[in-house]
Amino acid sequence: MCQIHLRKLVGISLVCFGAGILLSFLLPGYFLAFLEAAAVISAGLLLLGRSH
Repeated sequence: MCQIHLRKLVGISLVCFGAGILLSFLLPGYFLAFLEAAAVISAGLLLLGRSH
């Protein structure tokens, strides 16, 4: 079961990495910086809001 989660995590990571490279060619730098900051903030909020 743990291997399924790892496989899904690696797949999602690869898709996000590829999308980031593609967007770096299409969008200006300041917009990419804004998107990155928004992604980091939202990930932080999701981790802080997660109840264990």
